[in-house]
Formats: sequence, C-alpha cells, structure tokens
Amino acid sequence: MAYIRLSFASEKLHGNTDISVFLPSKKRPRGMGGFRKIPKASYDKDEVYQVLWLIHGGGDDYTAWPLDAMIQRACDAAELVVIMPTILDLPGIRKDMDTVGFVTEELPEAMSFMFPISRRRQDNFIAGLSYGGYFSYRCAMLHPELYACVGSFSSPLDVAEDVRRLHANDPAFVTDEITGSDRDILYLTAKLKEEGREMPKTFQTVGTEDFTWDFNVTARDHFVKLGMDHTFIQRPGTHNFEFWDGALKDYLEWLPLVKSPVRKERF
Repeated sequence: MAYIRLSFASEKLHGNTDISVFLPSKKRPRGMGGFRKIPKASYDKDEVYQVLWLIHGGGDDYTAWPLDAMIQRACDAAELVVIMPTILDLPGIRKDMDTVGFVTEELPEAMSFMFPISRRRQDNFIAGLSYGGYFSYRCAMLHPELYACVGSFSSPLDVAEDVRRLHANDPAFVTDEITGSDRDILYLTAKLKEEGREMPKTFQTVGTEDFTWDFNVTARDHFVKLGMDHTFIQRPGTHNFEFWDGALKDYLEWLPLVKSPVRKERF
C-alpha cells in the first residue's frame, strides 16, 4: 500500500487544498513459495482500479481517516484506490466555494491524470462519516451518473431537521434555505425518483446511541417509501471512530468490488 499526501490548487475552491490517497499494492503471482525466486510485482499502464471517495466529518480534514491503519489493510485487500479530500464547507453554505463541483468534476479529472483510477460509474463509490456522509449523498444525488454506490456513517441525512435542532442559533444555517433545495437529501431523492432517473445504491449505518439516530431513521423511512435500493444497518454505538471503523468494514463488504484492476480496453 502506498500512502500519498498532496496539495492541489483548486479553481472551484479558490485556493489550495490537501488530499490523501491510498494506492493498493500490486499483487505478485501466486504459487511461488518455497525456495524459488519470487517474481517482482508487475505494473500495467492499461490497468485502472475502482475508487472510493472517502469524506471526513465536520471540522476535520484529509488527515482524519488515515489515522486508522484498518483502512490501509482493508482497502489494500480490496485492491481499491481511496481518495480523501479536504472539504472545508461540508454543509454547502459558503457562496465562495463550489465543494460539490470540486468533488464531482475537478477532483476526478485531476486524480485520473495522476493515478490509475477508473472513471466508469460502476467503479466509483463515495461515502463519509457524520457531515461527510451527508455531503456524499448530496454529491451522489446531484450527479447520480457518476457513482454506483453511496454510503453514510452516522450522518444527518435529514439535514433540515438536524439544523433545526442543533444549529438553530447559528446564523450561518438558515432552515428555510435547505428544505426543497439542492442541499436537501430528501428532496433530491424524491425528485430523482419522480423523474425516473437511476440512483446510486444507498448504504446507511448509525449507532443506536448516536445523537443523529432519529435523523437517520427519518431518512431511512423516506428512502424505503420511495422504493430505493437501500441498505440500513444499526447497532450499538455512538459518534466516534470505534463505530466508524466497523461501519467502513460493513460498507466495503457491501460494495460490488471486483478486487482486481480493470483493463481500459473493457471500457
């Protein structure tokens, strides 16, 4: 596994931002044990990997997820490239930043130039913890043609209710501007369903002691009512990495991973 940190000059964010990338180790051919010489791992410029865009929570940055070595082991075993950008405005309230455009347009273009990642919809997944999961759903529902799957871990998917209860006194959050807007996940999913457009498969998990639990149940009921291809998992836990480690493992097991590089000529 290679771990890379890089700085990126973003037009969408009007400045520099930082990104972490995990690249899986190239596997050697099997059956070469004993005293025989083990061949070197070979790299093929015509092979690309499935990619997970993994989003941190509010107040964190690109370093939040890599603190846990489990991610490295799990994603190496899955032969999955993991890209973790810094998103300074997860709620999408700043007018000077196009965070959705950064993740859905600018970042994939740049990362596919630098790293061997697939641009096919079936090879692209997005997920995040807390507000990062909300942001992941927002990207996926605004651009459903880009992602096969989206996941949220302890995320306020019913964001209007989250803001009403937890951010009512914060002047940066105006509830009336959320409901029925492109920041409202419930509205976006209903709109896609009404238009008959294909949505990503959705994954949602939350701890039963988490302060976002009821927001998650409301969102789950909404997705089920729409007839979405939705998976919901709840288990004991709160809003911390002890829970999110397990959540990420569940998500990786749920994803349609091929666990091998994809050859470009198949595109």
